[in-house]
Amino acid sequence: MTILSPVRNKPSHLAVVEEPKIQTKVPSYSPKTIACWSGSGSPGRTTLAINLATELALSRKRILLIDLDTLSPAVGIALGLVDTPAGLSAVLRLAEQNRLTRSELSRLSVAIDVGRNELVFLPGISAASRWPEVSAERFELLLAQISGQFDLIVLDLPQATYPTTRLVHPALSQVEERDDLIRSVLTRSSKLITISGCDAISAKRFLEAQSLLLELGRADDQLVVVNRFRTSALGPDAKYELEQSFQNLANLRIDTFIPDEPENFDRALRNGLPLALLKRSSAARQAIKQLADQILLSSAKGEWRG
Repeated sequence: MTILSPVRNKPSHLAVVEEPKIQTKVPSYSPKTIACWSGSGSPGRTTLAINLATELALSRKRILLIDLDTLSPAVGIALGLVDTPAGLSAVLRLAEQNRLTRSELSRLSVAIDVGRNELVFLPGISAASRWPEVSAERFELLLAQISGQFDLIVLDLPQATYPTTRLVHPALSQVEERDDLIRSVLTRSSKLITISGCDAISAKRFLEAQSLLLELGRADDQLVVVNRFRTSALGPDAKYELEQSFQNLANLRIDTFIPDEPENFDRALRNGLPLALLKRSSAARQAIKQLADQILLSSAKGEWRG
């Protein structure tokens, strides 16, 4: 059942679905993982994952950024990388065979200089049709074998799918759902960052996707980011309306608003650079840095899952 709620006597244009049954929590991955995820659409998951990983690397943490988008991997493109190694698919095969060494991981990943620090990037699969290669079981083996090599692992996930949808690969003799990987990562990641746009359509999609997090027991355990924030989409009271709508409709608090800076982000994409290496004084960059600082502080206080 769809529920609509007024904000300041105006329709919120946002909706949530009826709460499903919540599953029992399962242990998180042993390496600390940060999953960046959102509802359908393009609210900026990849951009946030790249810039968040960069800020964490600038904090002198050993960071691995994995493009885990099995639908449309784009981290390599956003970083200006034309030729990338086999990456995720090859690493998963080696992990399954228990042959993944430090040297092999180094050969199949890309080391990116971030100031005086280094960010390690593991490219995703080359085509969406190869998603069965990235199973939840193989990914768990990968994380177990690289545990200890990195302080934090940032994951760029595909957009939301819903419990009623199934993507079954035609080459498989048995039914295998693409959602299995997403569900496993959302359930077992140490920290979950969910991203919404600031217009009514993006916010509605974001709130609808909360049904999956309710089902997985992660609805009360997420950092909520509103990306590309601007007042032109909802009016001068946009921040208030979003805060009230998220609170009233899904009992969610918005943790971070990232200002909309199209010129800076376009320039960063054109140059294949994170925002921190292009314009450190950018308000959007400062908001992402504060989010990274918040994550590191919660980690130091032992507030993470697992």
